[in-house]
Amino acid sequence: MTIPEAAKVLGITGTASLNGIHARFQELVKVWHPDVSQHDPDLSHIMFIRIKDAYDILVEYGMNYKLSFRAEDIRKDTDYESGEFWMNHFGDDPIWG
Repeated sequence: MTIPEAAKVLGITGTASLNGIHARFQELVKVWHPDVSQHDPDLSHIMFIRIKDAYDILVEYGMNYKLSFRAEDIRKDTDYESGEFWMNHFGDDPIWG
């Protein structure tokens, strides 16, 4: 199964975070897991395996994606200046600062 096919199985179009992929996987498991599915048991088994395989492919792809921690890339991706992210999230708390 290719990455685009895996995304299609999970119903993901465009972009998704690893958290989004996991959330979509959980939604589909609630529908297709053979222990809880209202569908034909054989179809449920096949669909569950496809969904699990697709999830594994997308998570592996996401885990192997290289992230940049260069200041210019972070600024471009987040619109934060150096130190601004920290202050917005943690302030000048002496425990974190």
